[in-house]
Amino acid sequence: MVKLDASGNIQWQNTIGGSFLDYLNCMQQTSDGGFILAGSSQSAISGDKTEDSQGGSDYWVVKLDAFGNIQWQNSIGGNSDDYLTSIQQTIDGGYILGGYSNSGISGDKTENYQGLYDYWVVKLDATGNIQWQNTIGGNSWDELISIQ
Repeated sequence: MVKLDASGNIQWQNTIGGSFLDYLNCMQQTSDGGFILAGSSQSAISGDKTEDSQGGSDYWVVKLDAFGNIQWQNSIGGNSDDYLTSIQQTIDGGYILGGYSNSGISGDKTENYQGLYDYWVVKLDATGNIQWQNTIGGNSWDELISIQ
């Protein structure tokens, strides 16, 4: 990640990841001037990653301060593949995560999938703790791309 000023000069940069496959799918500036990063990871504890993968791929949320330093992170997933595609900060200072999953009840996942993949919506508080979650889908492939 690279932070530029209004003239295009580098203010800071930070490479964040573990020892395997990590994907950044979206990010946004947060109300405190920091940044929230959302993607998926297959890395075990390594590099910047502080939690093991629970299955193939997990949601990976990383909160940065205004200078690009990691404040907290959370790997969220079940026993199979979970792909985080979208994140938004909520009015209470927490975050709503949207993606898709084919994990059954396991790890952080509290509901079974219905088809090949289902929407998996997860609400976090301001420090990255799960408040609630919902698995939504039919009997085939349901892929959530964006959440608002």
